[in-house]
Amino acid sequence: MSQPSIALIFNPAARGEKARQFRESLGQLRDECTLLETTAPGSATDLAAQAIRDGYKTIVATGGDGTVNEVVNGMAGIRDGLGRAQLGILPLGTMNVFARELGIPLAVKRAWETIQHGRARAVDLPLARVQTADGQAERYFVQMAGAGLDADAVGGVSIALKKKVGPLAYLFSTLAALRAKPPGLTAKWKGGSARGEWMCVGNGMFYGGPIVLFPDAKLNDGRLDLCVFPRINAGSVSRGVASMALGRIGDWPGAEHYRVSEMTIDGPAGTRVQADGDFIGTLPVTISLRPRALKVLVPSGK
Repeated sequence: MSQPSIALIFNPAARGEKARQFRESLGQLRDECTLLETTAPGSATDLAAQAIRDGYKTIVATGGDGTVNEVVNGMAGIRDGLGRAQLGILPLGTMNVFARELGIPLAVKRAWETIQHGRARAVDLPLARVQTADGQAERYFVQMAGAGLDADAVGGVSIALKKKVGPLAYLFSTLAALRAKPPGLTAKWKGGSARGEWMCVGNGMFYGGPIVLFPDAKLNDGRLDLCVFPRINAGSVSRGVASMALGRIGDWPGAEHYRVSEMTIDGPAGTRVQADGDFIGTLPVTISLRPRALKVLVPSGK
């Protein structure tokens, strides 16, 4: 019997209704793909890399944006890995921002049909070089990255609290981050620069769910979208979040937008950086782009 061409990476301990539906369909999926179970945070990266070495042509990330990020980093970490395999997504997470950006159905059955019968779309793949306790490190991301407030919220979240209250843990962490003095940040790129107290970099339009933070962003245009917030306090954040919820991104007080192909963000030592909702290191960070390097399965009409 020949090896299936699809390797499906999933967390067997994932909770929630979508995860339950997925587990109910495992019997059928076993005949159509090879199932690879994660064992710890970060293990999806190793599984994806090994799946490419083993000759699988489609690597499926089953979970949220963090799982997608891990799988993509595994694919990109193999020599010509992005040329040898395409990415499929079964969005079982809370926000599923990247899946929303691509128009991938959020229902498990329809998302699986997309993996089986969809088309491959080439999208840009950003790469962040950050500082860690072990020195400089590289981390790819698919949707967005940030330095300052959102990275503090992600980096400061209590894992125990997250297990108890889910996404609300990030709200509590954000409120705690707002009590601290915001860092002074500087972004530089060829021919320009900007200063602010919070900076977000987008590959696509969405941020934190179906919220448009980068209205001009396109996943395949070879450009990064930088949003700079000059001043951060409880008032500006509350007004900005309200404006985004109403679709009026221009109402965020003083927000500045730039489109670049590569940039460096610097600030006080230890300032946190997040990518796709996970803490990845500290400033300075350099972000570049591999144009149309990642192939993702999307519905045929997208």
